[in-house]
Amino acid sequence: MQAQVDTVRASTLPPAQLAEKYYNSGVAKYNSKSYQAALQDFDKALAAKPDFVKAYYNRATTRYELKSYVPAVQDYDQAIRLEPASHTAYFGRGQAREALGQRDEAEQDYTKAAEVRADYAPAWYYRGALRFEKADYKAAQADFDQAIKADANYAYAYHDRASAERQQGNFQAAIQDYTKALNLQPELLPALLNRAATRRRAGDLKGALGDYNSYISKKSDNATAYTNRGGTRYELADYQGAAADFTKAIELNASYAFALNNRAAAYLKLKEYQKAADDATKALTLNPQYAEAHLNRGHAREMLRDADGACQDWHKAADLGLEVGTTYAANSGCGGE
Repeated sequence: MQAQVDTVRASTLPPAQLAEKYYNSGVAKYNSKSYQAALQDFDKALAAKPDFVKAYYNRATTRYELKSYVPAVQDYDQAIRLEPASHTAYFGRGQAREALGQRDEAEQDYTKAAEVRADYAPAWYYRGALRFEKADYKAAQADFDQAIKADANYAYAYHDRASAERQQGNFQAAIQDYTKALNLQPELLPALLNRAATRRRAGDLKGALGDYNSYISKKSDNATAYTNRGGTRYELADYQGAAADFTKAIELNASYAFALNNRAAAYLKLKEYQKAADDATKALTLNPQYAEAHLNRGHAREMLRDADGACQDWHKAADLGLEVGTTYAANSGCGGE
């Protein structure tokens, strides 16, 4: 009889190949959003090859996804140390620093990424967004210009450039950029809402109304959109339509004092004075310092023959900084408070 011999074959990869194996496995797991498993593979890759720059970068990216921002920054530091010309590492570190609230440091990283690779649109875009947050609209617009130069189909860059232009009073340019953003990405609904607001500020009320209608047809749960459409209808003297929109906003958000006060204003135009007084009172219950609500309730009370109540509201509006309250009080013969 022939004896069976058990043999065990050992196979040990060289460190560089072992690191590549774990790295590739980590990338596959990252792509399938198995971030913890990916992290373990990148750890093993770096244990086998401590100067593996791609593993540092991808481990940093994985840590960012896991919201482990401080370790992510540390890994990006290592990637940059090993490869100083890596624009993606600077950009990634900027993202992590921004997540940590380190806005100035993030801006520096985006700047460095753009310096290393001038045609890398995200670096310009994110730096522009930071500058927009600081109300440096001119600098923000310049960055969005560069992002669009690098990527002519960057819908978000057109959108945010439009917002920077709007802040500077360049309404027509803003409308054109919001339109471009929507052409590139029709489901970018904030662009539709912002274009409506810009058209309203530019005096194109019908255009604004059309945009609000389009937005609400696609997203009907936004109380602010109904309030803004109501304001547009109010300006178009469609007070019934305005009241209906403010009512919808209140249904979506019962504590929306602004919508309550706006509906009070619409009811005043519709000569429904008790409803106007009730809405203004509800708004004041939510915000006792709401000067405009005192003003509107004053008007409603005057029409309801409550002269003392009207005078009290107008004086209160004036005390809260709405000087026109003093004018109404004086014109109605109100005495001191």
